[in-house]
Amino acid sequence: MQNSWIFKVIVAGAGGVGKTAMITRYCTGKFVETYKMTIGSGFHTKSEVLDSGETVKMQLWDFAGEKRFRELLPDYCKGASGAFICFDLTDYDTFREVPEWLKIIRKKAGFIPIILIGMKWDLPDHEIDYETANDYAQKAKCNQCVFSSSKDNINIDESFQAMAKWLIYYASQEEEQ
Repeated sequence: MQNSWIFKVIVAGAGGVGKTAMITRYCTGKFVETYKMTIGSGFHTKSEVLDSGETVKMQLWDFAGEKRFRELLPDYCKGASGAFICFDLTDYDTFREVPEWLKIIRKKAGFIPIILIGMKWDLPDHEIDYETANDYAQKAKCNQCVFSSSKDNINIDESFQAMAKWLIYYASQEEEQ
């Protein structure tokens, strides 16, 4: 059994949903109130040591969410081992875009683990409830659905730990075949 892994993980979703804030919170432990729009993609790495003792290094590809950058996404998806698809809980339109992100990722990366993440849980006036999002995630064959807040650091580390475990599980299944 391998005890050290490296995986490419995509972080996708509409512009302004909180992808960069989530990655920054996870990688640095900090929350920055304002961000500049991501142009193309951003790249970050972080290692996660699991309770099994295994180390997972995730190369996090932060994709620009604006439609004008979407044509770049398919090329970045090649070789990805997992993905987070993010949407803003206070903006139903960002949830409506999830199927498009899912289609792009699955077309180029195959059937990889995907976690659907509702961002900005700390804000009031949610336009999507957990049951709706989780039902969609199950029907779309995502591995799980999580609601999180980068600002309040809710379910950020846990989501990345879950992804690390899914990545190892999928890689182990491939090795057995």
